[in-house]
Amino acid sequence: MVTAAVGLGVGLGVGAASAGEPLEIQAARVVVTGAGHNRPAAYRGVGDFIGWPGGVDRLQNGDLLVTCSSGYWHSSFAMPRQIEPGLAKRWRAEGWPLDFDAPTGGRTIGCRSSDGGRTWSKPFTILDHRLDDGAHAVMTLPGGRVICLIGVQASWYGYSEAPAGFRGDIDGLNTKQFVIHSDDNGRTWSKARGLKSPGNFYERGHGGRPVLLSDGSILWATYYQVRGRKFLDGAIRRSTDNGLTWPVISRIVRKDNSIDEPAIAELRDGRLVLVTRPDGAIFHSPDQGVTWTDSGSRIIDSGKFKAPQLVVLEDGTLVAFATWRNLRAWISRDGGMTWTKDLPLDTGSYGYPGSFVLEKDGSILFPYCASGRAPNTVYLLRFRVNAARDGVELLPVVR
Repeated sequence: MVTAAVGLGVGLGVGAASAGEPLEIQAARVVVTGAGHNRPAAYRGVGDFIGWPGGVDRLQNGDLLVTCSSGYWHSSFAMPRQIEPGLAKRWRAEGWPLDFDAPTGGRTIGCRSSDGGRTWSKPFTILDHRLDDGAHAVMTLPGGRVICLIGVQASWYGYSEAPAGFRGDIDGLNTKQFVIHSDDNGRTWSKARGLKSPGNFYERGHGGRPVLLSDGSILWATYYQVRGRKFLDGAIRRSTDNGLTWPVISRIVRKDNSIDEPAIAELRDGRLVLVTRPDGAIFHSPDQGVTWTDSGSRIIDSGKFKAPQLVVLEDGTLVAFATWRNLRAWISRDGGMTWTKDLPLDTGSYGYPGSFVLEKDGSILFPYCASGRAPNTVYLLRFRVNAARDGVELLPVVR
């Protein structure tokens, strides 16, 4: 691959495949930012974990914006931090730098491209909460407002409740959801607004793109934990005021499994469809997310299905992509009841895709990461489903 620099942006050039020749992953993907390329400027707490992409979106002025996290590890706890001793011992043995000098932990960063993804700006800070924070999704609304959904992580872990000294942080929760918005194409951002959690231990979200309904309201799926309950539960939040407030309109509880990292989409018949970690279970809602029914369908039959995204193409084809050992996709022609076998996208990367752009030509543009630990890299990839609706092909990010 060839390094290219244009103007103020930096990027990795992408090779062009010969006519009719499939594009290989190394030629298709673009590096946006990472430990070894287009790093954030130095700050106290920056490390080699540049990852967990919240998503990509096309702004009203045509720019692309990728949001992700900048920190030092899988979670970049702020100082002071307190990890349960047994867990801390295990994490240290795995290489987790729990003594890393990071007063505010990780932060939410963005990179901008004004040339279709060929080159990318130096990473800039979107939010630096006093605790560890990172983007979960980014979305441009019809009027041009950009919303960024963000998780803030407390500086303790491994306990059933916040230890003394941490109970005043983010309502005593382990993780809390926040929302910010920009009305100038992501140049400046509002103050972060905290969302009241449906659980009493934590609420999280990962990357699943919010759904804009025909009435202008926006739905977003999160997951939460009630203290003492083994399984995680799902929550559907709805905003009717252009992303300012997000009340919970429904909760999804499974008796014998979790609703974890859910993603939702709207089918052509008006129903909503939801997919969840860990088993790729498919749920449907006939009433815009108020009630949900387990369809009985499962995308996978074994293993762990992580960080899914759901896309509905113009003809109604439903596409899921997620980490299942690595980055893969699946296709359904019947609203999620049956699925193709897994279709590889990038088998050399961990994946954990962020929210996507569905392009006018039906292709899907999204960010993902190389690894789940430092050093890490954020890639951007574009693919489309073939005409037979039984396979996928990689495309150049830049047309």
